[in-house]
Amino acid sequence: MRIDIITVLPELLDGPFSVSILKRAQEKGLAEIRLHNLRDYSLDKHKKVDDYAFGGGAGMVMSVEPIDRCIAHLKSQRHYDEVIYLSPDGIALKQEISNQLSLQQNLILLAGHYKGVDERVREHLISMEISIGDYVLSGGELAAAVLTDSVVRLLPGVLNDETSALSDSFQDGLLAPPVYTRPASYQGWQVPEILRSGNLKGIESWRHEQSLARTKARRPALYKNYSSD
Repeated sequence: MRIDIITVLPELLDGPFSVSILKRAQEKGLAEIRLHNLRDYSLDKHKKVDDYAFGGGAGMVMSVEPIDRCIAHLKSQRHYDEVIYLSPDGIALKQEISNQLSLQQNLILLAGHYKGVDERVREHLISMEISIGDYVLSGGELAAAVLTDSVVRLLPGVLNDETSALSDSFQDGLLAPPVYTRPASYQGWQVPEILRSGNLKGIESWRHEQSLARTKARRPALYKNYSSD
């Protein structure tokens, strides 16, 4: 999979992609993550990529021209399955979206800034808008990093134990059950006996019950959706 990220602050993303799982995915050749400085596509002598909003108002707006030039350049080299704009008013990022995107080959992510992008970008150049939550960040770079991480970790071969992702929260519509490790007893705090029993069927049943109970208590809306399916 290849992910191209368009940003005015590429240095902000150096860290997330140079360590841990995302680093290993790239080293294994399973994912290719490229950062593109939007200013490189500006024709302005000062490399401006924003301007004042028509009609007035506070804040600057990202210009359509450099974004169009960057996307057109990328598309001239390969086909892209989605061109995604990270936006507070996009569809909420959920596990099923990450699952779907992990099946694609090439993605473009556009990280917004300032007061957002010229609406013509959204009307003509973007195929999908995604939000990582009902709050506003200084820019879309962190949202792009979150989306990239949630997708790349699902690629076959990225995780050392490929079954690990299947037991993550939300994969089956529920929160994950509690997990424990050694020691079995610490300061009188005990690991549940069922997990030490070796009874695999009983353990799976316990985990499912715990997932149901935890989801119902902590995320009632999620539990309601699950129970109504």
